[in-house]
Amino acid sequence: MKLEVDDHEFQLKMSKIDEQVLEELTDAMNDAVDDLVRISSSIAPIDKGILRKSSDQQVKQSADGIQGEVSYQAVEQSLNYGSFDYAIWTHEYMTGLGPRSQASPGTDGYVVGRKYLTRPLQGESPKYVKWFQEALEKGVDG
Repeated sequence: MKLEVDDHEFQLKMSKIDEQVLEELTDAMNDAVDDLVRISSSIAPIDKGILRKSSDQQVKQSADGIQGEVSYQAVEQSLNYGSFDYAIWTHEYMTGLGPRSQASPGTDGYVVGRKYLTRPLQGESPKYVKWFQEALEKGVDG
């Protein structure tokens, strides 16, 4: 007795599901990155506004999955320190806020200040995980 199974159609459907899942997850990652930029740029310290406008965002696909990245870079010249990226300084080390930062309302329950990227990433991660779960379900269900 011989049993043969033609799995060609099954493989085609699985391939289509993989594509749909990847597309949905990429959309969800773009939404999460956009949201993180929206919040972090609203709570970054403000003097001239350069830092808040300096965000860069990327979403990349690789063999390992989908990666989202948000960064800030605002390079200034200092008499004492030469060229330095005050995006890093304000995020990691800044202790006091100037008048424009103090007057800025923040957003989504976050106040203006240091760790302007870390705080919303950690605080909003449950929302982002939910978005990824919904995207996965949508991609699988087709």
